[in-house]
This record gives sequence, structure tokens and C-alpha cells, in this order.
Amino acid sequence: MSDTASAAAASPTPEVGAVARIPGVFFSPVRTFESIARRPTWLAPLLLWIAVSLAFTNVMLPRIDFDRLVRSQFEKRNVSIPEERIQTIVAKQKSSAPVLYNALGVVLPAVTALVVALVCWGAFKAFGWDLSFRQSFGATTHAFLPAVLASVVFLPVIFKQDSIDPRTMGDLLMSNLGFLVDRTSSPPVHAILQSIDVFSLWTLVLLVIGLSTAARVRRGAAAGVVVTLWVLVVVIKAGFAALFG
Repeated sequence: MSDTASAAAASPTPEVGAVARIPGVFFSPVRTFESIARRPTWLAPLLLWIAVSLAFTNVMLPRIDFDRLVRSQFEKRNVSIPEERIQTIVAKQKSSAPVLYNALGVVLPAVTALVVALVCWGAFKAFGWDLSFRQSFGATTHAFLPAVLASVVFLPVIFKQDSIDPRTMGDLLMSNLGFLVDRTSSPPVHAILQSIDVFSLWTLVLLVIGLSTAARVRRGAAAGVVVTLWVLVVVIKAGFAALFG
């Protein structure tokens, strides 16, 4: 009996497969991120993220009101131009939008994951914590799966819209506090409240679990770094809203 118990204790913890890690992030995040820390992977969540991003883009594109967008831009600058010129600009935007938006649908997930992983890796290394970039990138791509889920949940909302203004899309899902303040009356406050989002906070929690597990540091310490970086991003976002909102 003792030999059997000793053998069971000595046997390694079964690894979670690359594909199984995707649902594992939602249903057993600690065990999943422990597996990612031991054997970092990133391709499966990143490909899923890109696929959902492209699907979302192609559902959204036919509903964008380019005419309204162009007119509002000139109205904001108090510029009056001939109707023919407006229609020419609208036509050009409609023709170039599929290429541009689909390119962004592929590039943005990869760039976002890369930048976040790089910043978190640098911050952890600055504190002397043992975290490899592969671990950081693996944890980051999996931690952003709630954002992928948000896009999937968002799709039925988009389907119901006859036309969409990309600038106000963040308020359609009602998963954040942006609805408390009108975007035009106070852009910085609206940007801050819009950042307090269920799916964003979920991602932060997963980042803390994933990075702290990989670096083998206390979650409180990891949370201090991750939340500080997130606050800096929110402040920058509010600053841009104040300047260009």
C-alpha cells in the first residue's frame, strides 16, 4: 500500500493539452496555468482569437455607416466641402475598408498579445522574478480568452444593428460602466468608465494567475504589477479621449 501511494505521489501531474487549455482557462484556470507555466503554448488561443476577430469584422463591416462617419469628421472640424467630394471619400473608404479591417483583424490580436507579454515580462524581470518570455507570452494569449468570448457574445448584438458607428461600439454590449456617462459630454470620464469592463477585469485576474504561477511569486505581488500597468493604460486612454474625443 505504501509503495503504491509513494508511486502515485511521485508521478508527474498530467499535462493539459494545447487545445484543452482553452476551456481549461475558464473552468480550471489554476491547473491550466500551472500546465502552461511548465510547457508554454500560445498558438491555439492566438489562432482562435484571430478567427473570432475576422468573423466579428466581417459581420460588422456591412453595417458601418461610412457616410455618417465622413460627415461627422468634417462637421467636427467645421469644414464644409462639396457633396461630390464627400461621396468620393465615402466610396474610397467603402472599397478599402475590407482590406484594412481584415488586416487589422489578423494583426491586432498578435500585436496586442506580444506587447502585453513583453511589458509584463519586462516588469517582472525588473523585480528580479524568474519569468521567461515564452511563459509570459503563453500566459498572456490564454488570459485574453475572455476578450475572445466577449466578441462571440457581441455578435448577436451586432446582427441586430442596422447601422453601426465604430466609435460607439464599446457601449453596445453593456458589459462596462461607460453607459453612465455620455461619450460626447465627458470623453475622458467615459473612457475610464468604459475600461471598467467585466471581460477586461476577467482578463486581469487570469493574467495575475498565469504570471504569478509561472514566476512563482505571490499573487498579491503579481496583481500589484499587473493592475498598475492596467491603470497606466487606462490613464493614457483617457488622455487620448480628452485630446481627440
